[in-house]
Amino acid sequence: MPSADAELVDEEIKPHHVGTRELSAALLAWFLANIWRMQEAAVDDAICDGPGDKGIDGLVVDEELNEITLFQTKHYQNRNKSQGDNDLRDLIGAGASFESLGAFDALVASGPNAELTKLLVRNNVRDRIAGGAHVVRFVFLTNARLDSNGIAYRDGMLAAGRDFDVWDLERISAVAERTRRPDLRPETVQLEATSEPLTAQLSADTVMAIALVPATQLAGMPGIDDSTLFSRNVRLSIGRTRINRELAQTIEKPAEHGLFPAFHNGLALLTKELTVNGNRLTLDGVSVVNGCQSLVALYKQRSQLTPELQVLVKVVQVPLESDVADLITYRSNNQNAVDMRDQRSTDPIMRDLQGEVESTFGNGFALLIKEGERSTATYVFSNESAAQLIKAVYRREPWAAVRKVRLFDEDFRDIFARDIDAHKLYFLYLLSEVVSDSRERLREDLRASFASVRFAIAYLVAEVLTLSAGGQALLDSPQRWLPPLRADVKASLMSLTEDVIESVNFYIGQSEDADDHFDPKVAFKSKSGVENLQHDVLSHSRRQAARDSDYLFNLHPL
Repeated sequence: MPSADAELVDEEIKPHHVGTRELSAALLAWFLANIWRMQEAAVDDAICDGPGDKGIDGLVVDEELNEITLFQTKHYQNRNKSQGDNDLRDLIGAGASFESLGAFDALVASGPNAELTKLLVRNNVRDRIAGGAHVVRFVFLTNARLDSNGIAYRDGMLAAGRDFDVWDLERISAVAERTRRPDLRPETVQLEATSEPLTAQLSADTVMAIALVPATQLAGMPGIDDSTLFSRNVRLSIGRTRINRELAQTIEKPAEHGLFPAFHNGLALLTKELTVNGNRLTLDGVSVVNGCQSLVALYKQRSQLTPELQVLVKVVQVPLESDVADLITYRSNNQNAVDMRDQRSTDPIMRDLQGEVESTFGNGFALLIKEGERSTATYVFSNESAAQLIKAVYRREPWAAVRKVRLFDEDFRDIFARDIDAHKLYFLYLLSEVVSDSRERLREDLRASFASVRFAIAYLVAEVLTLSAGGQALLDSPQRWLPPLRADVKASLMSLTEDVIESVNFYIGQSEDADDHFDPKVAFKSKSGVENLQHDVLSHSRRQAARDSDYLFNLHPL
C-alpha cells in the first residue's frame, strides 16, 4: 500500500518541480526553502542535481560560519522503497574532494556536469579550500525511510564526529505535515492571568481574550520540545538570531522581567473553545500561531524564569475549519521580524507616496508600505516590489535589485527620490505584470531562476523603450497614457517583452556554446553580465526597428 507520508511529501514539492528540475531537485528546493529557509533566488543557485554531478546535488557556502555544505537527494517513485547505506556512503565519499587542493583539482579535472562546475566557480570554492579554514558538512535527503543499514551508517558517522544530517521520509514528512495541515494540541490548557482578561466577541463564532500570563505557565504548555505546539506555524525555530540572543539576555536579567510586556509583542494562540472565568482562561485544544521563537527561548531558559516575567497573550476561539481560522494562521505566520522595510513604513517619504497613490488612483491602485497591510484596490503594489523595480528600471541597476537589505537602508533615498511618483509606480506595476505574464517564454533554466531574472528583463524592456521618443516619454511621464490606455500600453509592452526574451534566450544559448563555464545565474546578477545582454538586445532591437517602423513603442497618448 502506498505510503501516506510519501504522498504528502510529493504533494508538497510540486510547486518546486519547475523548469529543468527533476523530482530529486524539487525535493532539495523544497528543503532549502522550507527547512533551511533560503531566499528563492538562492535556492536555485545552490542546486546542481543531474547526470555527472559527482554525487553532489547541491552546495551552499556560509561565509559567516566559514563552512561548505554538500547535499545529496534521492527521490524514489516507488513509495514503499527503503533507503540503504550506499547513497549515504557516496555523499561522504564526495566530501573527500574538498579536503585538499589536489583532491579538488582532481574533481574538476574529472569533468563534472556544467551546473556543478558553475556552482564551484561562483562560490570560489577552490580559494576557500586554499584558505584551509572551511569545514565540510553533509546533508542527505530521501523520500524513503532508512533501513537498518542506513541507520547503522548514519549513527556510525555521527559517533565518529562527522557533521552528517540525514533527513529521511520520517523527518521530512513531519515538517511537511506541519506546513500543510496544521493541527492543535488536543490537551485542555489552563492559564491563570495576573488580572482579569479583556474579552471581545469579534463575530458570531470568533471570541478573543487578551491577558498577561506568567511566563512560567506558558513554558509549561505541552508540545514545545517537539514543536507540535507550533503545528500551525509554517516556520520552525530559526536558531540563534540576534533577536533571540537579545531575548535570552533579558531572561538572564531578573531586573528586566517586570518590564517584559512593555517591549515584547506577545504570543497569539488559537483554540477551538475558550472559557474565561475570573482570571482563568481554559483552552480546549491549543496552538501557538505567532511567537514561536519567543516561547522556545522561554522554554529553554525556564529555570531562570521568575513570576515577575509576564507575557502578553492573545487567545482566539474560532472554528478551525473556517476561512477565518485559515486567515489568522496565514497572517500570523507571514509576519517577518522587524527589518528596515518595516521601519521605513513610518518614514515621511513612504507616507507621502502612499497618500499620493491613493489620491491619484482611488480604489484602482494601492501602494502597501508595511507588512500585513491590506487593500481592496483593483491593483496592489508592495513598496518592496516597487523598490526592486525602481532599482532595476529607473536606477538602471537590475543586478542590485535582489539585494533587499540595501533597498530600504543605504539605498533608500536614492531609490525613492523625488522623481518617483504615483504614476511611475503604476507604470512599474504594469511592467512587472507583463514580465510575469511572459515567464513561460524564457528558457527553462531561466524560468527556474525567475526571482532574479525578472528584474533584468524589466530593465532590458525599459532600455528598448528609450529607443523611441514615445517610449522615453512613457518612462518619463506615464500619466499621459495610464491608466486610460492601460490595455493598449500592456499589449505594446507585451510585444516588446516577448522580443526581448527571444533575444535573451538566443544570446545565452550562443554564450553557452562558446563557453562551457558561462553561467546565466551569475550573468543576471552582475553588472558586466547584464550589460553584455543589453548590448545584444539593443542591437537586435535597432535592426528590427530599421526593418519595421511600428516595432518600437509609438502609441499616441490621449
